[in-house]
Amino acid sequence: MEAYLDHLSEVIIPERLSTLYVGGGTPTYLSDSGLLRLVEILRNKFSFVPGAEISVEANPETLTEKKVGILRDFFTRISLGIQSFDAQLRHKIGRKCSDTALTRALKLVHEAGFEHWNCDLIYSLPDENLSQWERDLHLAAECGPDHISCYSLTPERSALLGKSFAVDDERETAMYEKAQEILSVYGINRYEVSNYAKEGAQCRHNMNVWRGGLLRGYGPGAADFDGTDRHIGVESLFRWLNGAEPETDSIPHEARLNEIFAVNLRTLFGWTPELWDKVPGADSWDKRLLAAQKSARQNPECWSISPERICLSGKGLLWWNDIASDLL
Repeated sequence: MEAYLDHLSEVIIPERLSTLYVGGGTPTYLSDSGLLRLVEILRNKFSFVPGAEISVEANPETLTEKKVGILRDFFTRISLGIQSFDAQLRHKIGRKCSDTALTRALKLVHEAGFEHWNCDLIYSLPDENLSQWERDLHLAAECGPDHISCYSLTPERSALLGKSFAVDDERETAMYEKAQEILSVYGINRYEVSNYAKEGAQCRHNMNVWRGGLLRGYGPGAADFDGTDRHIGVESLFRWLNGAEPETDSIPHEARLNEIFAVNLRTLFGWTPELWDKVPGADSWDKRLLAAQKSARQNPECWSISPERICLSGKGLLWWNDIASDLL
């Protein structure tokens, strides 16, 4: 890991940030000294605007009191990858975290007093029923997070299950709807297809990404967006250490705008003229209205369209994949 941290320190470009997100792998796999050095690199390379959101991902299996202390001293937001409170279900997707380790991690995060913390859950797991999912939702909310992410399992998200896992659309829909029903009781409401938060606890970093904001990424597999092209770092640590160039996703500008427009429709808020105008190279709001109105002819119940705002209805969010395909 020393080589990784050395190279990371070399490639980071110093700048002033409003959000920083450290994850995509799990930083808590680093040793105590490695994690402390990572934080020192970030402190030295970046400065932050007042009230900046500084987020980190953590794995319950590798979280210790020492590591929580290191993280709490720098990060304002932590995301704990629980996935499920049922050990058997966790095991089926390759997460061998024990109940003891999970309980310890939850206690450490709660006692650390992060400004914000997120609980990551996955639903529609193999052999999971609705009652088990309801239990996970209640247990997660009762742990005290102000943000919960609920992702459905797909074959693409699990290479181990890819050949044998079959999606049950009816069960998945029921679980999707149950999440809002239960979490809203705790004041944790859906603000994006897969994300729920208490008022003021929405993940600002993700919201910037969904709205096509500029993004700089560092590390193997890290993605960034320069306003025109997306770049994804090579996933091989060896190749990244040896300076391999990132892969570039370059598409015509109109296609990029369509992509950005579709992605932020995953949020309940959707688009306003003011938000759309901030997109790099944005075209006219009237053009976006026409695109939405054209799509709405096929499924008007999925849309809410006015000169002041374009968003999807509850049903529209559920069918976002189909609507996005139509827009693209």
